[in-house]
Amino acid sequence: MRTAYLDAFSGISGDMVVGSLLDAGASLTVLKRELKKLDMGGNSVSTEKAKLNGIYATRFKVKVAEKQKNRDYSAIKRMLEKSKLDAQVKETALAVFRAIGVAEAKVHNQPLETVHFHEVGAVDSIVDIVGAAICFKNLGVTRFECSPVPTGRGFANTQHGIMPIPAPATILLLKGVPISPDDTQMELTTPTGAAIASVLSSKFGSLPAMRPVAVGYGLGTKIRQDGVPNLFRVIIGETDGAAKKLMVVETNLDDATPEVVSFAASRALDAGALDAWVAPITMKKGRQAFCLSLLCDPLNAAKLRNLLLEETPTLGVRQYEVQRFELERKTVRVKTKWGEVRVKIAVTPSGKNRMKPEYEDVRLIAEKSGKPFSVIYASALSAVL
Repeated sequence: MRTAYLDAFSGISGDMVVGSLLDAGASLTVLKRELKKLDMGGNSVSTEKAKLNGIYATRFKVKVAEKQKNRDYSAIKRMLEKSKLDAQVKETALAVFRAIGVAEAKVHNQPLETVHFHEVGAVDSIVDIVGAAICFKNLGVTRFECSPVPTGRGFANTQHGIMPIPAPATILLLKGVPISPDDTQMELTTPTGAAIASVLSSKFGSLPAMRPVAVGYGLGTKIRQDGVPNLFRVIIGETDGAAKKLMVVETNLDDATPEVVSFAASRALDAGALDAWVAPITMKKGRQAFCLSLLCDPLNAAKLRNLLLEETPTLGVRQYEVQRFELERKTVRVKTKWGEVRVKIAVTPSGKNRMKPEYEDVRLIAEKSGKPFSVIYASALSAVL
């Protein structure tokens, strides 16, 4: 599987991400062609090479022909949905914008649809987000991992006034993401960069085992006073079988009722467990019992261990590392006469497509329309075929 490792050793911003992808081999011609599909008036993009600390990197620049204006989330969403951009590019860009919108809505205590993006809504930032999605697709990237993210410290001037660094929206977007300590007095990670990292990355940590095929460096606009190069690096490579290192946290329960076990499993899923299952077992002295197992990201193991110790009568839990191999897959949106359904498309090792409509989408449409679940399900499959 083609994997992109987002190496944010000096932070991450939208323009640095696009610069790194172009530096890694994404086509500037394709990027310019696809960006023309956005209805934003005249604007142009360009790149320039520069050397920083002996490293040649690419700076991505946006020249805006029209006066920048604030856009709310609804306007950006409509613009992307009406565009003729590739479906995968739309999906990626919309997910990133939604994440930023949710964070901004919480910071400013207002509904998502009315959030004005200010700097993020400016043309150059829209180009950064959509441009990153275009370049990722152009490079064939289907999976993302990211390093811990440094944020920097200090204060920044914004349209709302002076804000602390990291910006309120940035720190919300990085909720659950490992942050590396860095007291550099400047903004190292922007809301756009934080959204790209948190929305796309399935794992945060060290460089995964891979066969690198391309490396790119994106150049920032500011100079760090500590001498560290203000660069963002992307490492693109092939990973075997899309193996992910995960943890299993489990415990044997011979003195818990089925209700307690069921509730603990449900609470674990709400707390971030990737999967939960219960198996009947026979323990010593022939006692019938349950084995409650949770699959999780290693970073979430401690939280789930404590949950089992709190929610069940167990006196101890065990954990061990496993590898999960996944099929290469993507999600597309299809339209049926009753509404829109997300469909997951996986590719088997032999190259065949395996398609499955999302249960929740089908269920909600079936309940709203009164049509049988099977009819909505079949209609969604037909729309893909």
